Amino acid sequence: MKTLPKLPIGIQTFSKIRPDNYLYVDKTAQIYRLITSGEYYFLSRPRRFGKSLTLSTIKSIYQGEQALFAGLWIEDKWDWGQIRPVIHISFSSVDYEGAGLEKGIVQILQLQAEEHGISLQSQYAKPMFAELIRKLGKENQVVILIDEYDKPIIDYLEDKEQAKTNQAI
Repeated sequence: MKTLPKLPIGIQTFSKIRPDNYLYVDKTAQIYRLITSGEYYFLSRPRRFGKSLTLSTIKSIYQGEQALFAGLWIEDKWDWGQIRPVIHISFSSVDYEGAGLEKGIVQILQLQAEEHGISLQSQYAKPMFAELIRKLGKENQVVILIDEYDKPIIDYLEDKEQAKTNQAI
């Protein structure tokens, strides 16, 4: 008797779901159409509706992690040699409550730079982000994936002043 795949409850990372035999509904045909038909996208879906998993899947595609896509629609349709640098920021992992949003963004950008073997000179979020994109983009187009962008605002709906400050940042 064949065992059923495990349910990926609370797991939003494609590179964790696939090798660990979790259930994955193949949406790579839709993702392929998305990433080959435009440049900028805003994905708006209800909470717990797969946005983070979709971004994680896109990240794995652009990083050329072909083995993760064995048996999926995209496996033989994508040019796996087409690797691009990916900046993947999830505001759920930014320490905006402890460090403040600006410092939290700086910390996450520094981590992204370290992951890519880059050192950044800028000290503030906006120029640091531009510097990271510029340095990564020397060889190839940079893929920028931003998740939970509204979390630093939504978490402060009771504190309108802080919500507005975070929105401005």
